[in-house]
Amino acid sequence: RSFVAAARRAGRRASFFATGQAIPGLRSVPIGEQPIFAPAAWLAGGARSRSLREQLRRCRAKGVRVREVAAGELAPGTPLRAQIDALAATWLAARPMEPMGFLVALEPFHFPEEHLYLVAEAGERPVAFLSAVPIPARRGWFVEDLVRGPGAPSGTSEALLVALAGRAAAAELVTLGLAPLTGPVPAWQRAVRALANPLYDFDGLRRFRERLHPHRWEPVLHAFPPDGHGAIHLADALRAFAGGSLPRFALRSLARHPAGPPWVVAISLGGWTLALAALAFAGGARVLGLPPALLGGWLCADALFAWLLLRFARRPRPSRLLLASALAAADAAVYLAHLAGAPAPGAPWHAALRVAATGGPILASAALAWATALRARAERREEGARAPLSGPRRAAPARSAPARSGRSRRRARR
Repeated sequence: RSFVAAARRAGRRASFFATGQAIPGLRSVPIGEQPIFAPAAWLAGGARSRSLREQLRRCRAKGVRVREVAAGELAPGTPLRAQIDALAATWLAARPMEPMGFLVALEPFHFPEEHLYLVAEAGERPVAFLSAVPIPARRGWFVEDLVRGPGAPSGTSEALLVALAGRAAAAELVTLGLAPLTGPVPAWQRAVRALANPLYDFDGLRRFRERLHPHRWEPVLHAFPPDGHGAIHLADALRAFAGGSLPRFALRSLARHPAGPPWVVAISLGGWTLALAALAFAGGARVLGLPPALLGGWLCADALFAWLLLRFARRPRPSRLLLASALAAADAAVYLAHLAGAPAPGAPWHAALRVAATGGPILASAALAWATALRARAERREEGARAPLSGPRRAAPARSAPARSGRSRRRARR
């Protein structure tokens, strides 16, 4: 209450993001859930699940070991600190989204004496890194950063979490933090999650944490004074994550994310299709220089293309994106060829619609070609990061085979 009052005196808004419980006197809106693990019980039961055992087995088979690291080993200028900094830079470079700030900034070395650090190493090289901070009021630990290099074997993240649970076995809980827009959130948040899932894998993040078999899920809330509007306070929080202007952050994220261009084209094409449908129902097919039957076919083709683009945005592969770019270019070419024999537009806004119908597919084709290049570059980077860990294969030295009987030779051939 004192904090809210001080903010008002300063002409500011106060809100409380990611609270674990309702705060008396404030409104609360759920924004997701966080998984809660009881470390000792999880090691005794949940960590014995078949899938987790298999992941840990694969990790051990690749020679990965996990060890706790003292804060002194990570002091600036130390060899391990340089390796972890390089790992973090590689991890950030591999993220298609623009780096965010506020609660999710990658800053593991602030107050190092307060952290618990674990490093997963393959040979002498770190391939993953975990930092956790204490939750004193609940006698628990919060996993603040979990950074996995692209060359880390399958199961490395799970091995780090098992090691953390063993180190924190006496604690009451361990949490991985917020899984946003999951659980019993309002309908508008579920709609945002479904629409934006190609850009941020909300469902995948939730599935990864569910696969670890947490003991329960707790709601995470956004609290603010009752006289404030929830949308304004949510925009405040989003600006904090974006580090400033939301439109600039969105444009940067969409431009560097392989799923961004197909997602934008799909959403724009959906709006255009609705506008065309309204035009068709109003009997305005001639505005675009098209007969009604051809406009109806174009509507169906655009709706199908928008659906395909949303699917491509979920799994943006270069071949799919290149195909979508070619289809958009073909759409523009077909319409231009049709316009050559169509009557002249009857009004300026008719001409504007025809320009939009031609220019839109051309811009879409260029955007999808850009997404193709982004995805191909990301795949090359991932292959390059994985290659050093596997290393070259060596041929086994030739050995003379012992003499075998005819039956042994037949069995060997089989």
